[in-house]
Amino acid sequence: MHALAAAVRLAAHLNLLQRTPVSVEVAARSVVADDPAHHVVDTEGVLGLDRSAAAELDAGLAAATVLAPGPWVLALPRPGAPGLLRGPKELTAAAIEAGAAVVAAGGLCAFVPWSVGNAVQWEVFAAAPPAVPPGRYEVERALSETVLTAGRALTEIGGAAGERPDPPTALLPQGYPARTRLAADRAAGLLLAAEAGIEAADRAWSVHAVEVRSRELRALRDAAADALAAAVWLPPS
Repeated sequence: MHALAAAVRLAAHLNLLQRTPVSVEVAARSVVADDPAHHVVDTEGVLGLDRSAAAELDAGLAAATVLAPGPWVLALPRPGAPGLLRGPKELTAAAIEAGAAVVAAGGLCAFVPWSVGNAVQWEVFAAAPPAVPPGRYEVERALSETVLTAGRALTEIGGAAGERPDPPTALLPQGYPARTRLAADRAAGLLLAAEAGIEAADRAWSVHAVEVRSRELRALRDAAADALAAAVWLPPS
């Protein structure tokens, strides 16, 4: 959750930097939040930062907003499913390993979060323009339907539920509408619950139950990821 929450905050504040008078220094502090530090590594010189040393996050934000003005996309790929990412392969592979990427809607650059203890190191990659996230209301409705379907299927097979992680709160900043902030928290909570359930799938009672549980929870995870990406997205005004 640590890297995912950081990616949500970074994407959201990069979006708000395009629409509000907030400074990059304030945005950077909000992205760091309670973490001890966030640094940016730009070894390929995509942002024009020092290639040989890590930069402060505010320097990375300032360079990113100049290079890639416009909205930013939260991408949540997984093995075999790049999601909204459209390459190049180095970015896709790193984002799948890390679990998230923050990509400029027009392409050019992306940030991939790596948790280093309680800190975060952002690795910068060149990026192709990602796909546009699906419509917010469409994916919220799909998520609700998936929750109901998964609930019925899991009730039928029974088995141990496993430990459910604490749901996140206040992932998106105040610059987003209240309803969107709630939708993001709900989607992230369901995403974490689905992933925890997938890891605990072998606790179910039978091979059939394991298969059903895995299928339903993966569908829930995918729907929740779509809803979270849609909540973070701010289309061009």
